[in-house]
Amino acid sequence: MDRPFRFAIVGGGLTATSMLCQFVEKAATWVRTGKLDPCVISLSLFEKTDEFGPGFPHNYRYLMPFHITNMCAADMGVYADRPGDFQVWVDRNLDRLKVRYNNFPADVFEPAHGHCPIKHYPRAFMGVYLQARFHQAVKAARSNGIAVKLYPRHEITDVRQVGGMARLDVNHPPPGGRTEVFADAVLLATGHWFSDGRQKNYFDSPWPAKKLLERIPPGAELAVMGTSLSAIETVLTLTSDGRFVGDSGGRLSYIPSKQPRRITLYSRSGLLPKVRGKVGAHVNKFLTPSALKKIRDQNNGCLTLKATFELLNSELEAIYGRPIDWAKLLEPAGCPADTLNHYLKEAEIGDDPEGSVIWQTVLHQTFPYIREWYLELADKDRKHFDRDYTSAFFAHAATQPRINALKLLALLNAGLVKVVRLGKRYRFYRDDDQDRYCFDYTDRNGQARLDTYHYVVNARGQPRSLTTDPSELAQNLIASISAQSHHESADRAAFLRQQTARGDRDPMSGADRYATIRIDPKTHRVVLPDFGPRSAVYAVGAMTRGQIIDTSMAHGISRSTSTIADNLLNIVSR
Repeated sequence: MDRPFRFAIVGGGLTATSMLCQFVEKAATWVRTGKLDPCVISLSLFEKTDEFGPGFPHNYRYLMPFHITNMCAADMGVYADRPGDFQVWVDRNLDRLKVRYNNFPADVFEPAHGHCPIKHYPRAFMGVYLQARFHQAVKAARSNGIAVKLYPRHEITDVRQVGGMARLDVNHPPPGGRTEVFADAVLLATGHWFSDGRQKNYFDSPWPAKKLLERIPPGAELAVMGTSLSAIETVLTLTSDGRFVGDSGGRLSYIPSKQPRRITLYSRSGLLPKVRGKVGAHVNKFLTPSALKKIRDQNNGCLTLKATFELLNSELEAIYGRPIDWAKLLEPAGCPADTLNHYLKEAEIGDDPEGSVIWQTVLHQTFPYIREWYLELADKDRKHFDRDYTSAFFAHAATQPRINALKLLALLNAGLVKVVRLGKRYRFYRDDDQDRYCFDYTDRNGQARLDTYHYVVNARGQPRSLTTDPSELAQNLIASISAQSHHESADRAAFLRQQTARGDRDPMSGADRYATIRIDPKTHRVVLPDFGPRSAVYAVGAMTRGQIIDTSMAHGISRSTSTIADNLLNIVSR
């Protein structure tokens, strides 16, 4: 190669860190074995803020001490082959973290115990971990002869194919100016975005947390859209003016402030996340990759929901010795407090003699291939899953930490938090005449309801459509592809994979269709017209929603970036 292979990473959070760490580690191995000359690689990383590593979700500037990682630390590492790397790092750095965050509760500094610890650390710990791993990777790259250039406070505004390479338009920090940078390969790792609704007393995101406390007054009654992990964190933020008190049995009660806020959580399903319990030693006998492969081979390369549920039923019924009541699981009959109390007991004592939770053990074994399963579903079955089972899946797969569940239960029992199931047909809109937001729905008893609020927080997580991303990069990508689509074949110019939204059209979330970047899921290369093998553009993270089911989970991100690292090294070594 007559010049270095230039690889640009756009973004500086978890995805970018995982990409850099794994690429550098794999490249260093190739260098040591004589398979790669390090001089042929040049890395450039662009981050629009002034920090590399933490990204938005783990940056201490936006967080409070009680904001903890939703996933277990043992599943949060940046390396695909070492998911427990974060837990190992925390164990080695607890004393340093205790000095840095001396205002955090003492229990967060307790070391993990046992073969399979279930620890959820403050998000700020994850931010320090990512920052440390990022700069260690930069140092390792340079010590191995790989050129690395960092560009903090530089924003990429467009990516185009020019002369066989990818051209990146770069916004410089104040006093400003724009330049162009060329690369052979680009990773879009820009992370989550938040739409810019600019509606009065409507919050597109619960972050930064202090913003909610400053702008929603004490004593206010408000609605939170969502019942998942982000919604629970929102509740904890808005009730942080009170305090939790524990009893001898480990349960919590809540002592409110003089003017507590009262919060109602709304979602279509009304399902709260399950509580993380112990994963046991059971090995699946029915729900296995080989069984799914057999079904796929018999069905023209596609999987079906019916066949998958039959395998899952067989697995669970063989263990529990009874049929599974799916209706009860998907729509618990009790009040939310009773349901959450049941989740807590299940997680604490397990449902087998070892104290593990069997269904979590079964489900945990599917994570390595859940992405392929989703991609191989027949089109009609994938739509069926998206419409009817996504909420239930993530309620079980994205479990909540025990401490958050205990706090939420205390708030439910105190009467300061309610959970409402909207159903599949509802309307959410703003009544400008009355200066209020309205939820128009039918309750479980078939009664028409109209609930109104002056304050609403959208805690449903990532907005559905890429078109809601206000960044110049997203808008330029969409515009350029839309213009070319008039001249290119539909297949070649298909940049956005259209999905159909389900019953939640509202003025804040956009139209009733949403779009995500279309990628080749095997390589994570973006389907862009005119981009050849040397001008590859890759995407990982929120942009790929609708194709990659575990797109925002740490283990899913590390797996994706590991795949890209292997692909790039194969290209460079040719």
